[in-house]
Amino acid sequence: MIALYIILGILLLLFLITLLNVWALISYNEELKLFVKIAFVKLQLVPPKPKKEKKKPEKKPKKKKKTENKEPEKQKRKSFDFKDYVKEKGVSGILNIIRRVADLAVGAMKDLFSKITVTKLSLRLRIAGSDAADTAVKYGRVCSVLYPALKIIAEIVTVKDYNIDVEPDFSDEPKNSAQAEVIARIRIISILSVVFKRGFQALRLILKAKPKHRRIKN
Repeated sequence: MIALYIILGILLLLFLITLLNVWALISYNEELKLFVKIAFVKLQLVPPKPKKEKKKPEKKPKKKKKTENKEPEKQKRKSFDFKDYVKEKGVSGILNIIRRVADLAVGAMKDLFSKITVTKLSLRLRIAGSDAADTAVKYGRVCSVLYPALKIIAEIVTVKDYNIDVEPDFSDEPKNSAQAEVIARIRIISILSVVFKRGFQALRLILKAKPKHRRIKN
């Protein structure tokens, strides 16, 4: 019974861990910073922290080992040849595999992004040009690209709080500037569900696309 309780306790602990959130904190203010946080553990990914140089141990001279003549293998697998693979699968078969791989990748990305929740999205831009007319043109171009892109992002992921501020700078000394802050989260169990679902589909695709190697007898 004690062993059963230990196993149940371990399973319960693993389940509770999968309920934790993976947080991504992204900020930009003249420098891009990216942090990943799980529970009380916070890792800085960008910019990477400088690693401490370790002293390399002195290498001892290696003793020469006697080489033994090994018997040649009786059977060898035929090396992969793309031409033979095309003949085996056919052009339509190759294109079908490429299409299925692309569909699988797009589906996995959609599944993953649909489970992401952006708790904060803040963006502040100041657009400046050589003169007032140039500033107005650049401001219009930025808005024509930025707002449709934000709309697409809002359709893919869940955005709870966002603050977008884009303004042209018509001051005497105009200057371009950008500040951004994004805080997003996703549950570990959501990541695992996508991995298992799409991983099983990828395994089936690999098995179907695997070339048939013929053995050659010496």
